[in-house]
Parts: sequence; C-alpha cells; structure tokens
Amino acid sequence: MDAPLSLTVVRGTPTPEELAAITAVLLARLQCAAGQDGAPEEAPRRAGWGGGRPRRRPPVGWSRG
Repeated sequence: MDAPLSLTVVRGTPTPEELAAITAVLLARLQCAAGQDGAPEEAPRRAGWGGGRPRRRPPVGWSRG
C-alpha cells in the first residue's frame, strides 16, 4: 500500500465507531487481496438459512375484508 488511502462520507453522519469498523473491514480486504494476510484457500461455505432456491409465489390481489 504505497499510496495514501482516504475515505469520504457521502451521506449521513457516521459515529467514530462506525467509521472505525468500516475502515477495519476495508483494510482487511485490501491486505487479503494483496496476499499479505494469507488469503483462505477455499471460498467460505454458505449459511444454510435459505433452505434452497426461493419459491415463486403467485400474485395476490388486495381484498376488502
């Protein structure tokens, strides 16, 4: 990382803790991409929360109860 990096907030007013968190994540990604931190050899597993492919639902019209 030869060039200095900067972070510009476009919208909102993040707290110092939020800025520190996003900075830590971005720096970790940069180090991983540069091969400095020993990138994982295989992709991380997906969480099993979804239960497979999403099911299509038929459209439902509004009704007056």
